[in-house]
Amino acid sequence: MNTPQRNLIAVILAIVPINSAIITYRLTHPEGFTTEQMLIFPLLFGGCASILILLLNRYYLGMTFRSTFHSGAGSLSSDMLHGIMLTGLYFLLTFAERATLFRWLPQNVSGSDEVLRAVTELANNPLYLIIWFGPVLWVGVAFYEEISRTFFLKCLWNLNSGKIWHFTAIIIVSAIIGLLHFYQGLPAIFSIGFKSAVVGFYFYRFRRLFPLVLSHALYDGIQFGSLVMQLTG
Repeated sequence: MNTPQRNLIAVILAIVPINSAIITYRLTHPEGFTTEQMLIFPLLFGGCASILILLLNRYYLGMTFRSTFHSGAGSLSSDMLHGIMLTGLYFLLTFAERATLFRWLPQNVSGSDEVLRAVTELANNPLYLIIWFGPVLWVGVAFYEEISRTFFLKCLWNLNSGKIWHFTAIIIVSAIIGLLHFYQGLPAIFSIGFKSAVVGFYFYRFRRLFPLVLSHALYDGIQFGSLVMQLTG
């Protein structure tokens, strides 16, 4: 039976272990991930966590994929349109943040160095490039992060049917997701937390997972792709 207690336990099982592992690694390895780890870890941990979420949703909570992640009205074409529109909104928010947050708040140089190192190695290794822009980006990053976000939200929403609680849950989940990126510095915490709130309110209104996965993959892919082109151009 899908009870509040089961939803809380499902959240703990699905969200806490992998994020605890990531936090522990970040605290004990300030140099960050190597490029090989950035390819392997998302597929290994993100892929396994996604499967765990799907299993918990179906067999522990007794919910179908559609009822939890894709219950809203829509079609493939509307999902794609919404995904593209969300991607554009992400970039508009990023441009605004670079003119404000990223100037006002101190940035984490080591976090930027980690990304630059990874992009440099990707640009010089075609196999790495294919793996990153293929299964890592779409499955290990975009699909995992969005299915975990929406599962977290739905489990909290199942605790109470009130709209105020649903909006509060969006803020709670967004704050947690932002704080999980502490290693990138204060600007990233606020930036990712705010974008997560945008995603949360979108999912509250439309209840469609695919646009979130598409926009996430496009947003990250375009940013990494532009950096790769700069290094190889």
